[in-house]
Amino acid sequence: MRILWGCLAVFVIAPLVGLFYLIMTPIWRDNARFDDFRERVLAYPLPPETRSTSDSEATFGKISGGNGDYCEYRVRLILQTGLSQKEIWAHYGRAAIAGADDSEKVEVRIRFGEETGNSRAVIVEFGDISPSDWDWRCT
Repeated sequence: MRILWGCLAVFVIAPLVGLFYLIMTPIWRDNARFDDFRERVLAYPLPPETRSTSDSEATFGKISGGNGDYCEYRVRLILQTGLSQKEIWAHYGRAAIAGADDSEKVEVRIRFGEETGNSRAVIVEFGDISPSDWDWRCT
């Protein structure tokens, strides 16, 4: 009976465990990259006279509109500010936030809304891409 259980473990369970780790390792790695990326973005200080109007939005997945196996990381901040467009661009242009795989600086996109009184809505979006390396969510 022990031999039967040993054979079962070696020929059935061990390959399934190996397959599980083979599939999950890139997912765990990319989840950690995504969490670290989001934390770096949120740790960057807001400009003066600026407040967040809602929770940040963070997305991860296959790069949209591109070819190849790349993962796309995005964090969007929705802000209300009393600063000018030039001041906002200057503040986020200096943002030296590392990308998802700790490589180059992230891409920053800024969209300005209507000015109401002495403030305006601003959407600041940080984005980066990295090779998927077997993460099925990005293929």
